[in-house]
Amino acid sequence: MSPESTATSPASTRSPVPTKKTRPQRPDFEQYKKDLTNIDAKIESLRKEQDENRARINRTDSRGGPHVDKRNQLVGRLKDIRTEQSGLKQSRGKVFDRHDALTASISKKTAELKAQQAKLSYKTVAAVDEIISKHEKEIDSGKLKLVEERRLSNEVSGLRRARKQVEQAAALQAAVESELAELAEIDAQIADTNAHALGQEFDKLQAELDGLKASQEEGKQQRSELFSERSRILKALDQVWDEKRQLQDEHRRQNNEYYQWQQEERKRKAHEEKQRRIQEQREKRLAIAQEQREEAEIPAFEDEINGCESLIIYLNNISSAGPGGSPANGRSENSTRPSSVASDHAPAGMVAIKKSNDEETYFAGTGTPKSKRRNGRKDKKAGSAADILKLPLAVAERFLELQVELPTTSASIPGTIERLAAKKKHFVENQARATEENKRKAEEKIAKLMAELEVDEKIALSA
Repeated sequence: MSPESTATSPASTRSPVPTKKTRPQRPDFEQYKKDLTNIDAKIESLRKEQDENRARINRTDSRGGPHVDKRNQLVGRLKDIRTEQSGLKQSRGKVFDRHDALTASISKKTAELKAQQAKLSYKTVAAVDEIISKHEKEIDSGKLKLVEERRLSNEVSGLRRARKQVEQAAALQAAVESELAELAEIDAQIADTNAHALGQEFDKLQAELDGLKASQEEGKQQRSELFSERSRILKALDQVWDEKRQLQDEHRRQNNEYYQWQQEERKRKAHEEKQRRIQEQREKRLAIAQEQREEAEIPAFEDEINGCESLIIYLNNISSAGPGGSPANGRSENSTRPSSVASDHAPAGMVAIKKSNDEETYFAGTGTPKSKRRNGRKDKKAGSAADILKLPLAVAERFLELQVELPTTSASIPGTIERLAAKKKHFVENQARATEENKRKAEEKIAKLMAELEVDEKIALSA
């Protein structure tokens, strides 16, 4: 099991890395000012043209002057004539109403007659009858085939329908001619009054008014040209203002894009640095977790078991070396020099440390302080030195680590070996359980470490 499997996947809590964008072009402020100055100059020039055009329009204003007075007189007289004509029409209302009705009726019927004649192929009833008679004779002759007889019969039916339409058009033509005759009689009656004179005066004044309008047309044309020029200037001003707004908008857009890019670039670099620090911390903690797991995989009490075995072998070698507790190597047990026996019988993984002449080379099981041993060295030499078991310092420390009582004499070696064997048995029996316990504790530590790592990453990413 890898350390990564015990922790939440970093992708689930880590924010997406900002994408590095292409650096936009930084706007040229000097060129922008130059272009803006040119546009302002165009606007100023067009405004001068606008002021000149406005002054010329004011000079050609024809809303006052003698032409206006004359026109007002003519319009007033024409209005009076219309009033008189209206009075005449009211006094002879029925005649004029009939005149108007006939005029409207004739116009309507004439339009209907033209529409009907446009649809008809024949102008008179006689022409239609002539063709019908001709087709009937051909049918009655019995010389035609059945298909031709049917065709001619269909044509005769269509001609008879067309004959009715021609009759209707002829009747409508007769009605129009009758109404025209009646309208001519009414016009003759109206001509006997002063309405005709009023009409002639009205036409004369209207012609004079039209002449006055024509004389004013040139001024109107000039004024119209000035208004067209004004529209052109206004359109040009709008275009230049649009150009200025577009230039300002584009410059603002480029500024915003460049500023936004700078902000995003700072954020991206800060994010990358934050991710780098998070990754470093993660790698460090994953390495710690891996190390703890590897240590937990090592069988428990391995070192203690090896130590017990080494000490048992060492003590057995001492027992087989003979009385005095030292292996038979020809050395004096009272020698103060470092003995090669201690080095030869030291447990595996232990090295005898070379001491100076003033220090003790061996550890005596009596536990006598160093000063007392120095003072009573001669007394020990005089006593029974062969019963005292001397052990190297490394061996003595190993006994202490295993919490086994040190043998002080050769006679205590068998009991010590039994205790070491019991200690080894205890370690062997509990090795599997202790190993699993070590693994469990290691996994708990790793889980805690990964949880702390996840919390640290969330805090770092939210900062």
